[in-house]
Amino acid sequence: MTAERARDAPGRSPIRQQMNGLLVIDAKNVRAHYECYRPGCPTPREEPIRPSAIAAFIGGIKARHLTQHHGEKR
Repeated sequence: MTAERARDAPGRSPIRQQMNGLLVIDAKNVRAHYECYRPGCPTPREEPIRPSAIAAFIGGIKARHLTQHHGEKR
């Protein structure tokens, strides 16, 4: 199976994928946080400042974190 077909296929991908971060959302308690698993990350865990900011946090945390702390543009 080619890599292109594997991405669209249900089940497990034959290509090993690395997980660099995790967005955790707790809708019941209105909380969220992002965990970065990259080695040497200066800010491995980020949370929104207030509950009303959760929607914006979820919408842009990965790109914002990678730009601010890892110098990547997404």
